[in-house]
Amino acid sequence: MRFNDLMQTVLAADDRSGLGSVTLWRQCVDLLAQGDVAGRSTMPETQKTALIDRITSFQPKLSETQRIATVVELGRRLRSPSLVRLFANDRPAIAAAAMARAQLPDAHWVELLPQLTPTARGVLRGRRDIGATTRQALEAFGAHDLVLTTERQDMVGQSDMLLTADMETDEREAEERPSATVTPLRAPAADEGQIRNLVDRIAQFTSTRKAPEASPPEAAEEAVAAPRDFAFETDAEGIILWIDQGPRAALIGLSLGDIALEGGSGPDGHVAGAFARRSGFQNGRFTIIGGAMAGEWRLTATPFFDNRSGRFQGYRGQARRPYLHEVASEPQPSAMAIAGLSADSLRQLVHELRTPLNAILGFAEIIEQELFGPAGVEYREMAGKIAVDAHHLLAAFDDLDLAARVSRGDGASAPQLIDPALLVTQVASRFREQARTGIDIAMAPGLPQVRIDPVQGERMVQHLLRTLLSVAPATEALVGACWFQPDAGAGQVVLAIDRPAALAGLEESQLLDPGYSGEGDWADGPLLGLGFSLRLIRGLAATCGGSLTVEPGRLKLAIPAVAALAGVADQA
Repeated sequence: MRFNDLMQTVLAADDRSGLGSVTLWRQCVDLLAQGDVAGRSTMPETQKTALIDRITSFQPKLSETQRIATVVELGRRLRSPSLVRLFANDRPAIAAAAMARAQLPDAHWVELLPQLTPTARGVLRGRRDIGATTRQALEAFGAHDLVLTTERQDMVGQSDMLLTADMETDEREAEERPSATVTPLRAPAADEGQIRNLVDRIAQFTSTRKAPEASPPEAAEEAVAAPRDFAFETDAEGIILWIDQGPRAALIGLSLGDIALEGGSGPDGHVAGAFARRSGFQNGRFTIIGGAMAGEWRLTATPFFDNRSGRFQGYRGQARRPYLHEVASEPQPSAMAIAGLSADSLRQLVHELRTPLNAILGFAEIIEQELFGPAGVEYREMAGKIAVDAHHLLAAFDDLDLAARVSRGDGASAPQLIDPALLVTQVASRFREQARTGIDIAMAPGLPQVRIDPVQGERMVQHLLRTLLSVAPATEALVGACWFQPDAGAGQVVLAIDRPAALAGLEESQLLDPGYSGEGDWADGPLLGLGFSLRLIRGLAATCGGSLTVEPGRLKLAIPAVAALAGVADQA
């Protein structure tokens, strides 16, 4: 049985000050952010309440800058309704930072809105990625959030600075004139005077005015959408003065004569050189940074001159978005990428972590085996636990190193002909002795051989069974089948395992989320989570031309089979 005692360690830690309080604060925030995710919270209410109390107790010990830094560090990982509520009711700067980054479903936003401050709701109104349900709920708070109050009389000033005598006379005359709608106001008290009168007028206006109808999302998208092409004209200095369509603010004032610096808007050398020669150009690059027109454009323009004097007057031309064959495709991030690290950086990090862990493991084994002399029973037991945990961490580091090598394409050695039935049977028998649940995999007779790296083939099957066993309930057996599936080529050998009950109904994106870890406490389960393990299996399968498919009721690992004639030739 393996359990995470970090929660108990953090809750049991003594109150600290200085850097110690900042460290405990961040640990509590990280634990709550990981366990209290909207829609799939795995944290019991008792632990959640204890963490919130702990965070609240440390809040006065941290400066506003330190608390803002914690929110910024969370970024889009801020998906805990409890944390959003906590930060939203903090100082305005902290509330603004949290509301600009929080990622919650519409249902949670609607439930949370009454518990937020007007400042927090105001920041949320400015976001363009919230759903229609949340925006409709925000409209209900408009009259309350936007009304002016006079709870702080010392911040208003003297009453005679608000209305002059002439203004008071004009106001009385306006009230004497008949109107279609008369708004009765209560008589102001002696201590309120004109300020209370103004507040009543503003409140009456905001409560009776008709709220503007919300435009449909399609209309908003059309209003923001930028054109794919436009015509333009410049002056003699190369400054764009006119465009026929699109937002003028994004283009007017840009120059064709100054080459774009890094991070700025402007043309490439081809356009700037043509401008210096006062010659025409075709399909020149022009980059715009920021705004609705941001991105790369292709310009084609010809110069025009004064008919009488022959002086250069500027350019007239057309701009368009580049075609697909004119731009290099952006490299897709590797499926094994972690926290933005490259494969080389990840392998270096694993090496630096494995070195001290091996030293810790060595000392633990020395104490456990009493190689340097006798040790107490408690010390030997503690050393044994440390050794077991160290072995699990080393296995996780091996997975990270393997993922980095797979992403670089150098994880496989020379492939060999492997009997898939023998491979699956051996791995299943090994896990059948260790697992707490049964394993029942039906093997079809006469399976053809597959050509894969023996080590990677064994790891694929091991990771697939280990991952599913770690989330399967103790009373549920792991059921699957292995068969040959013909296709246009030599066919495929398919290993399909039914989903455990804990994974029923989950979408593929949820299962492959690196941050998702299914419920389970099997000691030999993957430390890096379900999503990482499935991505690793898919990467290993891809190196030998196979695939891992997530179907509604099962996970299917397919490896290309070797044709019978090819297998006989290789054996000869």
